[in-house]
Amino acid sequence: MKALCHKNKKICIEEKPVPAPKETESLIKVTLAGVCNTDIEIVKGYMGFEGTLGHEFVGVVEKSSDTSLIGKRVVSDINCACGECETCRRGHPHHCPHREVIGIVKKDGAFATYITAPTKNLVVVPDTCPDQIAVFAEPVAAALEIQEQVKLKQDEAICVLGDGKLGLIIAMTLANAGFDVTLVGHHPERLSRLGQNMVNYATQALDQIFTTVIEATGNPQGLITAQKIVLPKGKIILNSTYHEGFNFNPALIVINEIEITGSRCGPIDKAVALLSSGEVDPSTLIDKTYPLSEGVQAIAKATEKGVLKVLLDTTQ
Repeated sequence: MKALCHKNKKICIEEKPVPAPKETESLIKVTLAGVCNTDIEIVKGYMGFEGTLGHEFVGVVEKSSDTSLIGKRVVSDINCACGECETCRRGHPHHCPHREVIGIVKKDGAFATYITAPTKNLVVVPDTCPDQIAVFAEPVAAALEIQEQVKLKQDEAICVLGDGKLGLIIAMTLANAGFDVTLVGHHPERLSRLGQNMVNYATQALDQIFTTVIEATGNPQGLITAQKIVLPKGKIILNSTYHEGFNFNPALIVINEIEITGSRCGPIDKAVALLSSGEVDPSTLIDKTYPLSEGVQAIAKATEKGVLKVLLDTTQ
C-alpha cells in the first residue's frame, strides 16, 4: 500500500505492507484524510515522530473482532490508551502516559491506504454524513473539548484568536451553541467560510473586554495578546500547537488572577453527532483535494499563505 511518511526530516511516498490489526484493533481502508497544522509541525520536528503521517480521517472497516463494524464507515479517536494505568482508570485515557497517538506518537497514521485503530476508539458515521464532512470529526472534537472543560456562560463575551482552520472551527462550534463570539484574525475574507454560523470579526483585539479568550493562532504572540485582552479573573484557553518554546512575562496572569487551561483532544462521538446534524459544516474550509500519490505536493500546498484545508484522497 502507499503511505506518506516522515523520515529523516523529509516526507516521501513509500510502499508499505498492509498493517495487521491486533486483537483489540480494526483494519480500516482510509477513504479521505485531512492535513492538519500538527502534521506540518511534525515535519518541522514536533514530537520527534517518524512514520506515516496523518490523524484526521474517515474510512471503511475491513477487519474487526467486532463483526458489526465490518463494512461500516468510521472515524477514530486518535489516542490509543493502555486502559490499565492509574490515569486510564481515573477516566483520562487521552492523558495515558503509555498511549500511542495515531500519526503523532509511536503509531503510523492515516495518510495511507490502510490504518489500524483500537476498535473501542471507533465511531460509526451515519450514511447521511458525507466523507468531506466526516473527515473533520477530529478537529471538531478538539473544538468541542473547550465546552467540555470550561463552564461558559451564554452572556459572556468570548474571543477566538486566530482565523486559521482550528480557529474557524472553534468559532463555528461556539456560535452554533449560542455564544457571543468575536473572531480575531488577519483574513476578513474568511468570514464567509463560516456559512450560517454568525460571529463578529476583528482584525485586531481590543483591550481587556473578553471574559474568555481562546488562543488558536499557533503563534507565541497569541498568548501574549490573550493576556492583554482578557478581563481580570477571566479565562485563557490554549489550543495552539507550538513546535518551539518561547519566553513571556507571566506577570499579568498573576496580577489579574487569570485562569489558563490547555485544551487538546475532545469527544469524537459528539463531533460526529454535530457534523451529522448539519448544524456545523466545516467542508466550507476545503481548498483542494489531492490523490495520496501527490501527498508531498499536498503538504506543500497546506503550508501556502491563505490556504486553509487540504485533503488527501487515499483511494488514489
